[in-house]
Amino acid sequence: MARRAGRRKPKQSYAELQAALSRKETPGKFMSDIQKDLYADIEADFNLLIQTTVSDLTSDATKGGYSPVLTGFFASNWKANKRPINRTETPKGTEWERIRKTTKTIGKKKETILAAGQTPLIKQRHEVPEFKLKDRVYIGSAVKYAPYALMSPKSRLINYVAGGGGTASLNQRINEIMTDKKADIRIGRGVYGGKQLYNLRKITEVKPPSPRVGYDKN
Repeated sequence: MARRAGRRKPKQSYAELQAALSRKETPGKFMSDIQKDLYADIEADFNLLIQTTVSDLTSDATKGGYSPVLTGFFASNWKANKRPINRTETPKGTEWERIRKTTKTIGKKKETILAAGQTPLIKQRHEVPEFKLKDRVYIGSAVKYAPYALMSPKSRLINYVAGGGGTASLNQRINEIMTDKKADIRIGRGVYGGKQLYNLRKITEVKPPSPRVGYDKN
């Protein structure tokens, strides 16, 4: 009499097999992972662009930078936020308050200058937060007298935003950092009248398209 073959016992239980199958990368999951990685890369570049912009602005226009500088307080107070920047900062109680100033007369006009032996101090006072691609980002100086500082003939801020004047521009930074060209970045600036003579505002808005594999660069 033929011997009946014994039933093979599975090496894994049904639950273990299901768990193993769920861990296998399906085509859909593979595409999803690519999209997540691509989105994360674009978002990282976006945040680098914002940090670089604030760093660029935290500089002296007379030394190849962009901000008008007397004590350096204005140049040190650039901020990035999801809302328009409130102009509330004053030198009172800060190390900039100790920088002494004086005035001199040129023709019939008085000009404020640093006192002898005094030097400006420029350093970034406000940490740049992390942003999402969907965020609208405002970059501006938080000092109370920002509208007047922006009118200074020493300022090269317009050159930075609009380009030209022999300086690096914001558009150049976008081209350098956002190399994949997968995001729509729009730059705007606001002009105000009355006592607020001029307020520079940069709005960066990114609307990423749905990432895809095998795209052609234009």
